[in-house]
This record gives sequence, structure tokens and C-alpha cells, in this order.
Amino acid sequence: MTWLLLLSACGISSVPKEESPGTGIGGEELWSCDSTGTHAPRQLRLLNRREYQSTVRDLFGLGTGASCSSDTDCNLETESCTAGRCSADPCGTGTFVLPDAGYGSVHVAGAFNGWPGTVAAGGWAMAYDATGDRWWLKAELGEGSWQYKYVLDESTWIADPTNPNQADDGYGGYNSLLTLSCSGGGLDDIAGLDLTAAFPVESRPQHFAFDNNAAAGLVSATLAEAQLDAAEEVAGLAVLELERLTGCNPSDDSCAEAFIRDFGGRAWRRPLTESQVQRLLDLLLGESDRTEGFSLVIQAVLSSPYFVYRSELGVARGDGSYALDAWEQAAAMSYFYWGTMPDAELFSAAAAGDLADSAGIRSEAERLLADPRARGTLATFAQQWLGVEAVLTTQKSEDFPDEVRKAMLAEVGDFYTHVVLDSSGRLPELYTADYTLANPTLAAWYGLETPGSDGVISNGDRAGILGMGAVAATYAHSDQTAPIRRGLFVREALLCQSLGTPPANAASVPTVDPSATTRERFSQHSSDPFCASCHQYIDEVGFGMERLDTVGQWREEENSFPVDASGNINDIEKLGNRMDHPYQSLPELGELLSASERVNACFSVQVMRYALGWDPEEDPLCAFDPQRQVLLENDLDMRQLLLSVPSSNAFRIRE
Repeated sequence: MTWLLLLSACGISSVPKEESPGTGIGGEELWSCDSTGTHAPRQLRLLNRREYQSTVRDLFGLGTGASCSSDTDCNLETESCTAGRCSADPCGTGTFVLPDAGYGSVHVAGAFNGWPGTVAAGGWAMAYDATGDRWWLKAELGEGSWQYKYVLDESTWIADPTNPNQADDGYGGYNSLLTLSCSGGGLDDIAGLDLTAAFPVESRPQHFAFDNNAAAGLVSATLAEAQLDAAEEVAGLAVLELERLTGCNPSDDSCAEAFIRDFGGRAWRRPLTESQVQRLLDLLLGESDRTEGFSLVIQAVLSSPYFVYRSELGVARGDGSYALDAWEQAAAMSYFYWGTMPDAELFSAAAAGDLADSAGIRSEAERLLADPRARGTLATFAQQWLGVEAVLTTQKSEDFPDEVRKAMLAEVGDFYTHVVLDSSGRLPELYTADYTLANPTLAAWYGLETPGSDGVISNGDRAGILGMGAVAATYAHSDQTAPIRRGLFVREALLCQSLGTPPANAASVPTVDPSATTRERFSQHSSDPFCASCHQYIDEVGFGMERLDTVGQWREEENSFPVDASGNINDIEKLGNRMDHPYQSLPELGELLSASERVNACFSVQVMRYALGWDPEEDPLCAFDPQRQVLLENDLDMRQLLLSVPSSNAFRIRE
């Protein structure tokens, strides 16, 4: 009974049952479910900041809209690749392009970054584009005039040969001069607006990693005012180019009505009723100034609940449940795969009734996932699932450059997207891969070889996501590693195991002792039975990441002692099983996770949490077990899981 009492103190209620529902690693008993499958409630889902910004951009069709996977796929001088589409550069974006002439490296030095002679000193490294045989960089500079030069191979300084605007550098030569102005006005300037700067940050309930929780998305007075201000700012720019906006003669009443039907229908993600069209038309025609009339309509449309909320109310099925209608299904799919509004093809599929059955839904799902826009959403999912967005701001006692932090965050998204779309697609690869994707700055930080043009490099013993710098740095203290944080990360994010709230008298982090290793300092957690009740599940998992320091760099020694990265991920399938799974290295820990049924189930849970913006009150592993079954039936192929989500009952049906 002693171990049961200790589990209870740790907030763990899961204990072995007489009848096992199956076995996992080494014959370990799996969790059991009384029932599987569940439905989210009927709900209105508030657009979060990310979705709001993307929806406005796509609503106004900013940029060429061509598909892309990199900025170099677009008109590099004026566009960037945003969520898989070429979009107009935000106002204040500086673009630097230099034709190659056999350089080993190029970086930008100027008034904006203190004229550094090396990348390590703060120079902005330019990327090489093999297709265009050029070096390039985009940076947010803001309005103003900026002097700069290119530094070749960190030794030779030259002015930009493609920029005729120059200024005396004071040393007998010239600096290049870049002037950025945001005073032009018009539709393209909308792309440069940070429309959500005044929006409150989304709250994330405990154990819900994503920024789209429906229950937490409520319109406060602060948010309502910010939404009104954003709508007014957008409308003010849009009406400066009325003919381009409407595609017809805005002085004609028929043009005004056509604009309302088209713009309003796309913004509200369903056809407007005749009553709604008439009310908006009356608003527009009621103004003596036609420009002001269009401005008021745009503001009204963007301030409406039909725009700021996504409807998931559904149509009654006669059994107490509700099925999403075609327009709700289309919107739910586009925000799941793309993080933005449906495109013309998805709207057409909804109008034609093609989303009424699983075959039609599957066809559109395949198109949406294959579109480059899905890559940005997949990257966002991975970064939020693993909780590593904080790497950009976490405090460290040693040097941790911003460009390294950004590269680490990008590595997580790029690696996950690569595995899903470009590699095997299989879930185990996330934990066992002997490679990663990194830019030259991050590769140098890791001490790895310079990556090729595709960014793929061998990562030594880093074992996929477990060894990524963003994970190591996020789950560490400012001045020391954190086996507790790292162990909890594995238990909660990868295994969906909750250890409850630590008791008030839980021990604090042991004081740094220069004569001891981290493992030695945490020995109290295993020697004290009260501590061990929880920490038996935490520390031994966190020790597997001890070769990664507080800023994600590999280490062989700590305080002159060899690092011991062995551990035990006990009770991997269900807490309370009392089964050991020892390992000797990070790759071995990755292998254990890759073979776990619980890992498969937890990944399915995380995907469904993101898709629905909702977490069931009952055990989510049981609630979303049908999705785990899809993984199992398809050899753990994540693509097949992602493609199956929109046609699942969990996605389509509400209660």
C-alpha cells in the first residue's frame, strides 16, 4: 500500500487493473478505456492573433498568391513566402541581394546592426540561393534611411553593386544607402500592418499547448476595441485603391453590390443572406461619399462576429448531435491545414456539395496538405506542441544570440515538416533521426558540419527532437540544466502523462555545486521516499538529455566530470505499472519512445487538440483512440493521420 499512497501524493491515480487491454514495451500493460470516441461541443471559435493576421492578408489577396516554400520562390524584391503563399512584403522590410562570385560567405553590416565584421559579432548572414546563384537576406528595418555594406568571407567590405544610392563612408569609399518609406498608402501596405499588436495574448489552459483553445477565446472590451481599430486601419488603406479592390467601377451600384457579396461571403466564410447583403448595401449607399461608404462596409464586415468567430454549430442530426455544414467544414479544414480562410477551390467544393461525404473531404484534405501553405501550419503545430516558442525569450546567464534562438525555433518546425512531408512520414523518425535541418549559424553553434542547400545535416547523437537546441534551452534554467523540466516535458508533451501539481513542501532545485554533477545534486529525489514518489518518473528521464547544456550545445563533461546520460523511463505506457525501461544514451531513450504505444496515442491527442481547439474532460487518450487506430493501421504514418482528421466523427460532429 505504501507505493499507492506515494502515487496519490504525486497526483497519480492510474494503477494496474486485473485485466489488461493490451501490452506495450516489454509486455508492459497499456491504459484501459471504458469507451472511445467523443465529440466537441457546439461552439464559436474566436480567431486567434495568428489566424486573424493571416485571414486579413488572404482576404485582400496581398502579393501574387503563388505557391512557395521559400522567399526565393517569389518576387524576391517585393514579396516573401508567408504560410506557403507569395505575399507582399510588410512595410519597412529591407531586401538585400548580391550575385554570387565564388564567395564562401556573405553578411550584411550597417547602421542597423553596429557594422560588425563577423557573423559572430552580430553580422546578418545572407543565405545562398543555388537556383538564382545569389546571396540574399530579408530584414525588418522600419522606416528610415540606412547605410550598409556587404562583407565577403568576413574579410572584404564592398558596397552593394546593385544599389546606385550611395553615401560617403568617411574612408575614401562609399556605403550603400537604403531608404524605406511607408507613406505610399494602399492595399499592399496592409501586409505591413501588425494588426494584432494590441490584441491580448491567448491564454493556454494547463496541458493545452496550443494558442487556439476555443473555451479560452473570449472577446473582452480590450479585444473588441482593438478589433475595431484594426478594421478601421485596414479599411482606410483598402479604399485608397477602390478599383483594384472591387475589380469594377465603384461608382456603380451594381459594382457595390457585387463587392459586398464577394468580399462579405469570403470574410464570413459562407454566402451572405439577402437580408445581410441589403443591410450592407444600405450602409454603403447611405453615404454621400462613395469611398466612405466602402470604408464603412469593410469595417462592418471585419468587426462582425461572423468574421472574428468561426462557426462550429452544425446542423441537427436528430439524435442530439450536430454535423458541421459544408461551409463550417470548409473553414475548419482550412484553419487546420493552413491557419487561414478557405481558398476559392475549397469554397467551390463547399458550394458544390463535395464536402458532404468522406471521399470528397479526403480529396480536399489531400490538396490542402500538399499545398505549400500547409508547411507553415505544420511548423507552428510542432513548435507549440513541444512548447519551444519560449526559446526566443528565455533568460540565460551566458551568451545566447538572437539569431541562434530564431534558428533553433525554425529547426523544430523545419525538421517536423521535413519528416511529415519529405521523408518517411512515420512518427518514430521524430525520435530516432540521426539528422536535423539547420542553417549555417545553428550548425556552427552545434559544432556540426555546414549544411547543404537543403539544410539537412547529420546531428550525431542528438536523436531527433529530443536533442534539439530549442528543447534543451527551453527546458533548462538560466545557469544550469534542469532534469525536472526536461523529464516533465517528455512525460507531459510526448506521453500525455500528468503528474499533478507539486505539493507545497516539494524540494527546490538543488544549489549549484562546482564539485558535483547534476545527477549527484539531484540524488535527494531518489533517496527521499516522499520526493521519489514523483521524481522517479521525472529525473531519470531528464538525465537522458544531460549532454545538452543550457543553450543547446553538446558537452562531454560537467564540472570536469564525464556526463552520465543514462536513465530509466519507467512505466512508459501507464504510470503505476512498476516496470523499468533503462537506457544508456539519448538515442536509446529515443528508441524507447519510438516503440511506445503511449507515444502514438499522445501524438494523436495533440493533433486532435490542435484540430478542435478543445480537450475532453475524460481521458483524452481514450477520447481520441480512433485516431491512434488510424496511425496503427497505417504503419504510424503521420500523413495518413493528418489526412484522416477532417472526415473523422470527432472533427465533423458536435454535441
